[in-house]
Amino acid sequence: MLIRARSKGWRVVVFNSRGCGDSPVTTPQFYSASFLGDTCEVVAHVSARYPKANLYAVGWSLGANILVRYLGQESHACPLSGAVSLCNPFNLVIADEDFHKGFNNIYDKALASSLCKIFKKHALLFEDMSGDYNIPLAANAKTVREFDDGLTRVSFGFKSVDDYYSNSSSSDSIKDVCMPLLCIQAANDPIAPNRGIPRQDIKDNPNCLLIVTPKGGHLGWVAGAEAPLGAPWTDPVVMDFLEHLEKGSNKALGSSGNLEGVQERAEAVHHLEV
Repeated sequence: MLIRARSKGWRVVVFNSRGCGDSPVTTPQFYSASFLGDTCEVVAHVSARYPKANLYAVGWSLGANILVRYLGQESHACPLSGAVSLCNPFNLVIADEDFHKGFNNIYDKALASSLCKIFKKHALLFEDMSGDYNIPLAANAKTVREFDDGLTRVSFGFKSVDDYYSNSSSSDSIKDVCMPLLCIQAANDPIAPNRGIPRQDIKDNPNCLLIVTPKGGHLGWVAGAEAPLGAPWTDPVVMDFLEHLEKGSNKALGSSGNLEGVQERAEAVHHLEV
């Protein structure tokens, strides 16, 4: 995606959550599905540096959940001109339920292992933490839920893991999104379940479009002209969407009085075979 955008002359900023992509952690706090502070800082910084440029954002997986929550929180005040959400878990309660079913356990253990590795790199920052923190549980977590119970939900002030998940889901933010948002999901995604997609809220919001492909897994859209070794099917789709916004008026999809036509197009792309 970055290479494609750069080749088309776009300025690109990559934002990695704390501890991800080998980014340093300097305080006893990682990222979470609920925390929007870093996203706000990044957008504000880029906006201040390029005040005359239109800003767009693309989020993947949990990053998509954070992005959509940010769009909903900022609503009419959001400085972005458009956004794309890919493989968003949307409803974290449902995502957690499905994570423990069948083969999905493999993904759960793999993600938990990655979180533990990040944590152990910065364990000294947490050695004096008290209260509800369960550092041994987080350090040796076998599931994402265990890690979130031992560390994440405590760091961000939630009473329980279920409290954290239910209050950090971006499905609740869709209704407040006020700029063009394209959501792309795969019906067979083991991490972002099909049943968790807020279809009705997306349909009811003229600013939002939804594409659901029958296959693709989690960020695994190996299809299109460049498959299997080139860019995934989603890369050109995302760039086409953003370029359309940039060339157009950059108004919200439903703000020009063409609400009926927008809704028809949104309904037409709810499911797309590839």
